[in-house]
Amino acid sequence: MSTTAATQPKQKNVLDISNELNPLKNLQGVIKKIHAANDIDEIMLEVSKDICALINADRLTIYSLSEDKLFLTSRVKAGFDSFQDLKFPVTENSIMGHAGLQKKVINIEDVYNKRELKQIDPLLVFSHEVDKRTGYRTKQMLVAPILNADNQELLGVIQAINSKNNQPFPAATVVEGVIEICRTLAIAFKQRQKPVQLIKSKYDHLIFDAVISAAEFELATRSARKKGCDLEDVLLDEFQIDLPLIGKALASFFEVRYEPFRKDRIRPMDLLKNLKKDYVESNALLPIDETNKGLVILTLDPERIKSQRIVNTIFPKHKIIYTVTTRREFSATVEQFYGSSQDEIGTGDINEMLFNLGGEYVEEGHNEIEESSEASDNELVKLVNRIIIDAYKMGVSDIHVEPYTGKEKTKIRFRKDGSLMSYIEIPASYRNSLVTRIKIMCDMDISEKRRPQDGKIKFRKFSPLDIELRVATIPSAGGWKMLSCVYWQLVNRFRWIRWGLLRITWRS
Repeated sequence: MSTTAATQPKQKNVLDISNELNPLKNLQGVIKKIHAANDIDEIMLEVSKDICALINADRLTIYSLSEDKLFLTSRVKAGFDSFQDLKFPVTENSIMGHAGLQKKVINIEDVYNKRELKQIDPLLVFSHEVDKRTGYRTKQMLVAPILNADNQELLGVIQAINSKNNQPFPAATVVEGVIEICRTLAIAFKQRQKPVQLIKSKYDHLIFDAVISAAEFELATRSARKKGCDLEDVLLDEFQIDLPLIGKALASFFEVRYEPFRKDRIRPMDLLKNLKKDYVESNALLPIDETNKGLVILTLDPERIKSQRIVNTIFPKHKIIYTVTTRREFSATVEQFYGSSQDEIGTGDINEMLFNLGGEYVEEGHNEIEESSEASDNELVKLVNRIIIDAYKMGVSDIHVEPYTGKEKTKIRFRKDGSLMSYIEIPASYRNSLVTRIKIMCDMDISEKRRPQDGKIKFRKFSPLDIELRVATIPSAGGWKMLSCVYWQLVNRFRWIRWGLLRITWRS
């Protein structure tokens, strides 16, 4: 193991290094704790704190190399009884990846100093994303590889950030101490590694099912490492393996059901109302359905989610059913539930819009002025805009707004390729104001409750999206109350298409 310094420091035994560190027996105490740890998780979560205090660092993380040797992974506490997994690709241009691949210690005075980084390697860069997101300022950084003493194979790395005295980590004391700790960690990692099993990767069932050969899988692994991308992307794009086959392999590996992406999936609003999109994406878990058997959770790694007990904390009263899916299908389902993060008017988080609407059911008795006022509510305006934009992006021909009596929610359904699919449900207390808002947008008479009406929405007036929509309201008997059903049609002034009793046109 080498350092970035020009000269190699002399080898010192544990006692010599321990004597230079303060207090005298701290290093030996840390080494004893490493040997006494039950597993690697305990070393990462508990012993890392002692190492951090020993070298006077602000933060310290211990990473282990993943089984496919593509990532450095670690586990940190994210709350009182939950944990978060960290995962970074092993690449030459990252500080940790460079230290691991080159098998040398890197001791940097300021990671923002590009000249200092180029002195180590011209391609070396420091990613500022975490600092930008958290407001934390990384300055000093010490990274040391954990190497197998027998064959110098990489097992992991130690990363220490920011010396508390705001000076570079001393090479004669701290760096030597960390090198000795890495030797101890290498022994501990080797002793606590899981026995080698036949299945090493979550994609190995592709080989067992003869979808791909072992040689091809090795080529895919190398390609993923070289490109710094996920192995799933290489299997899909370069080796043309279908998503269901990858999903089947994941299901066999994790021993849970594979859940594919479904365009007709109904958004579970009650389950999503307290879950932000960023949280769902960062933790790779998404509640998709509540059945008689339990709450169905869509994940990328069910074992990790189970061990962290995140879902049990969020939904303590539910029986949890874990399912697995591919990364692309998970992302597609998240976008289906939350929408894409664009800056267009009405493209915010639709679940947050519904949550902000809220509203308990109240007896209907509003006059036209009250309904018009509610129809101008900012959240309702954004929601209607969002419904239209989603319909346009999905290429649907009709939007059905279907109010019901009493406390039953108003259903919004899309028609695509002749089939109806559920989109969202809106609280019953907003059904009149929703219909009123649509009537206002197409200049209909909002006081008319009995006769059918036809109109047109020039959506350019309400959004940057330049489309037109034909609107038809059809009163229907709903118990004691007359309800309005609204059928919207995307319109094209150049080409006429027959659809039932209505004439539909598309405008490009």
